[in-house]
Parts: sequence; structure tokens; C-alpha cells
Amino acid sequence: MMKKPKIALLIDLASLRISCEGFKKLAAEIEREYDIVSVKFYSYVAKRNRDFNEYIAAKGYDAVTPIASRRRNKLDTRQVIDGTLIATNSTVDAVGMAVGEGDILPIVSFLKMKGKDVLDINIDESIYTPEFSGFIKVDMSYLREGYAAPTIKKAKKAPKKVAPAPAPAPEPVKAENRYVSDVKKVLSGESILARYKK
Repeated sequence: MMKKPKIALLIDLASLRISCEGFKKLAAEIEREYDIVSVKFYSYVAKRNRDFNEYIAAKGYDAVTPIASRRRNKLDTRQVIDGTLIATNSTVDAVGMAVGEGDILPIVSFLKMKGKDVLDINIDESIYTPEFSGFIKVDMSYLREGYAAPTIKKAKKAPKKVAPAPAPAPEPVKAENRYVSDVKKVLSGESILARYKK
């Protein structure tokens, strides 16, 4: 039997809002193709994510609490840092990322450049999905009860074209003032050099 490629999962619970039972089902789906070697949950709050407590401890997975200054559903910069560490120090073949809104493309490109497959894990494809190596669809039934699906960033409208400003008319050239020309000569040293050249 051929060995399955290894995968690390970086899951933002605030963005994906998946339940523990939903994550177990998602993990089972992923394990059909990959060997999950590590999972790190971001925006983990023990009180809100109570169902994950025992599961994380039993599996030896990692969880970090939300960043106080982070706005809801925005990219957790620690995922970018961990992605960079995986790219440079890990033997995994792939990285699965469930991320909040934000410019994730630099880390996706870096991981791909380092030979890792990068999979977008989400309810629906986003404008960034084509940049990933693949997409893992999360079934809506895997979400926590009472939570709506995360908002998906829509493609922005093309900016309106603005006509370039007309070039300013050239100013007429004025004759140089006699005193200005004398000062320029003194400053350039022309008059002093002319005396010594004789």
C-alpha cells in the first residue's frame, strides 16, 4: 500500500465556526487522501469551544486563544507565521488552511514555492481559492448550531477609470537677473578660477 501524503491543518475556529463533531467528520474525509500529522486551532475559546476541549487533549493538537486586537473574521497573523515555519522546517507534503478574510496569498505562494500543496478549507470557494493547490469543501451541517456560514469575500468591482490630468502649460522662460547671474558665478567659483588661469 502506498503511503499517504502528510498534511498539517491550520484551522481558524472564529472564521470556519465548525463544531467538534463537524471537524471529526471533516478530518475523516481528509484522512481518505492524507495522513493528518498536526492540527492547530486558532481563536480557540475554552468556554465557547467546550466540545473541542477533550478532543484536542486526546489528539495532542494545539490550540491558541484569539488575539485581543484582531477584528472578527479577519486573518489571524499567527497562521501566516506557522505557515512560514511549516514551509521552512517541516516534512509535511500539504497544508490545509481555514482562514479569515485577508491577504493570504503571500503565504500560499511561499508554501507552494517550498514544494507544499496548500488546500483551502471552507464552505464555498472564495476569490483566493484559485491560488491554492486545491479546495476542501466543508458541509454546512458541520457548522455550529446557530452560526451562519462565514462571509465569503466577493470579487471587487473594477475601479472607475479616471482621465489623466492635462499636463501643465510650460512657464515662459524669464531673462536672468544680473545679480542672480553674478551670485551664481561666485558660488560656482568661475570668477576665482578665471583669475588664476591667466
